[in-house]
Amino acid sequence: MKRDVVVDMTKGKIAPQILKFAMPVLLGLIFQRIYNFADSWIVGHFLGDNALAAVSVAGVGMYLVFSLIIGLTTGVTVVMSQYYGAKQEEKVVETFFSSIYIALGMTVIVTVAGTLLSRPLLILLQTPEEVLAEAVWYLQIICLGSVGTMLYNWISAVLRSLGNSIVPLVFLGISSALNVVLDILFVAVIPMGVGGAAFATVLAQLISGAACLVYAWKILPMLRFQRAKMRLNRFIGKQMLVYGLPAALQMSIISISDMTLQAVVNTYGTTLVVAYGVCVKVEGLGMQVGDALGTALGTFTGQNTGARNIPRIKAGFRTVFGINAIGYAIVSPIIFILAPQIMRLFTDNQEAIGYGVEYMRIFSPFLIGVGILVLFHNLLRSVGDVKITIWMGISEVITRIGFAFLFSWLWGYHGLWFVSPITWWCAAGVGALRYISGVWQRKIKE
Repeated sequence: MKRDVVVDMTKGKIAPQILKFAMPVLLGLIFQRIYNFADSWIVGHFLGDNALAAVSVAGVGMYLVFSLIIGLTTGVTVVMSQYYGAKQEEKVVETFFSSIYIALGMTVIVTVAGTLLSRPLLILLQTPEEVLAEAVWYLQIICLGSVGTMLYNWISAVLRSLGNSIVPLVFLGISSALNVVLDILFVAVIPMGVGGAAFATVLAQLISGAACLVYAWKILPMLRFQRAKMRLNRFIGKQMLVYGLPAALQMSIISISDMTLQAVVNTYGTTLVVAYGVCVKVEGLGMQVGDALGTALGTFTGQNTGARNIPRIKAGFRTVFGINAIGYAIVSPIIFILAPQIMRLFTDNQEAIGYGVEYMRIFSPFLIGVGILVLFHNLLRSVGDVKITIWMGISEVITRIGFAFLFSWLWGYHGLWFVSPITWWCAAGVGALRYISGVWQRKIKE
């Protein structure tokens, strides 16, 4: 295996390794958010507020689809990084080829189920009647194109487990630029409506994934398809599912709780839906600091779990925790200060702008909590302590759903703005208790 395209995180200075790995991931995550921002800006600018509301509502369902895919590919990252850290390169190759079957199976399930259930799901979310048809069409196209989402996330998971976060970034950056061009083409030039925005996203992801896979074959010839290698190792496949399915479950139940909050927001009308939809995208962008550092910590922890190096895992966590705090000391004030300007990028509706500014200035100071939550998720999952991550997800569901109904009853839509911030900190508290207890270390010693 070429050492110039993979990184051994079981030795060397921790902070430079984490930053070198996390920065490309952060840029890649931002590029992914550009997909959504491009959709929203172009749709809102050329098609109006109803179309923007449709894309916003459908985005919640899209997140559920992506959650299942990303959660499952997490299992690939954990297993492969552990084998790589243990210096079992033959097992790394077997994991790669076994993961193909897992990825194909999930793609079929997501495509069929997502396409059939899009309309019932959006009706369940109490989507306003005036935007329902467009929201269903947008979500169905996303589900039909889930092969592109899976392809990119699968090969990215493989490369990142080996310590390479540069290659996925390069191709995602190219794809993001392509997505913007296609958005304009299919919405502004060729009048395809919101379906054009969805098709642009699907096509861009497919191109990104295919290009990333081809380049991975070039730099790592051992991963090229060969009939002798194209078989499923049942033990490794089971391992990937043991890690990946709980991650997919945890992410999907969180997505379901997000849907519940969206459903409550939808009862307040299209204007609030528009404001909330924009804020959710900004919220997601703010989360990228924690997501990038969490991804780096997950690979770092996975490799050192394979090497049985608990002291280095603890040192890595302390390092990433400090970097996370610095990151949000920068990001949170930026969102707080620029909230009005951000809202005006997407809509001219003064009422919607007012709603959005109010929400952004409430959640932005709490964003460090979601960063801490992501760190605990990635560390505990990567050492094999997957059950607690499910409980962390369940705690998010209980608090988000419970507070959504309680706070809206007590304070109307104003109360909804406090639901997610409180939820983040509650779930992070569950992870903190588990980490402090030290129980997770037993998984490494087994």
